[in-house]
Amino acid sequence: MWIDTDVWELPENVTYELYSQPTRGPREQGSYLVVLPPGYDDLEVNGERYPVLYWLHGGFSCSRHALWSLQFYARKMELGKMPKVILVAPQVLPKGRWINNYDGSRRLGDIMRNDLVNAIDERYRTIQHPSARWLEGHSAGGYGAFNLGLKYPDVFGGALSSLAGSFRTKLADEGIEITYDTYNNSQTFFTANHALTLLEKILPKVREEKPELRLLIGGDDIRLREAHEHMWATLDKLGVPYTKGIISGAPHTAEHVIGGLNNEGMQFWWDARAKVVGA
Repeated sequence: MWIDTDVWELPENVTYELYSQPTRGPREQGSYLVVLPPGYDDLEVNGERYPVLYWLHGGFSCSRHALWSLQFYARKMELGKMPKVILVAPQVLPKGRWINNYDGSRRLGDIMRNDLVNAIDERYRTIQHPSARWLEGHSAGGYGAFNLGLKYPDVFGGALSSLAGSFRTKLADEGIEITYDTYNNSQTFFTANHALTLLEKILPKVREEKPELRLLIGGDDIRLREAHEHMWATLDKLGVPYTKGIISGAPHTAEHVIGGLNNEGMQFWWDARAKVVGA
């Protein structure tokens, strides 16, 4: 389902929008939620532009899954604890992990990097540079954030943040009911789309440009702990700078992971903001 239809009672600062998806067809559409930064409308005259933080929901979920995070970050912006950004939470299929699937029939990655980014850049005052397009996601969305950012660094190049991302290396450990439509039970295709495989392909670029990378997990999220330990160890071995976080007492939920960091987690976004080109 590309359009989230159950959005009748949204917070006052959250807007629901539709956008065209020409990748799927001339009349196809998708939806997203958006929160504009404080002062966006007041500064219409001088044309200030902003980075965009794309927040990716988890599997078997929807864009409303992002509401807590959108409100959390909106409040941090109001308090001056987070740089001003445009927050966008797109809706995609509940199974798909934000990537193009094995036979190209479900081109989630292409829709994100082409259709959605073009729509956001045309509709809002964005800084139209890869360093100003950031990604954060929870669970399957965390997987998607790293996949999109490492596969399309010339589109999303500023910051990649995963909240308990699904980074297992064996497809059999993921469960066929949630992965078949994407990988067709192919370990080869699964490995080719893993964050570490994509990272190694662009390692010189990552070392040169030093995008902000962050991998967080709840202390009680035992199911994905081993996969994160492997991710952290590999990044250390490759000499790639990143932010690591184990949030004490947090389960597999975005709000507990982000909320557990509170203001300490905002430095990650300030560091990303300092690297934006064309600010």
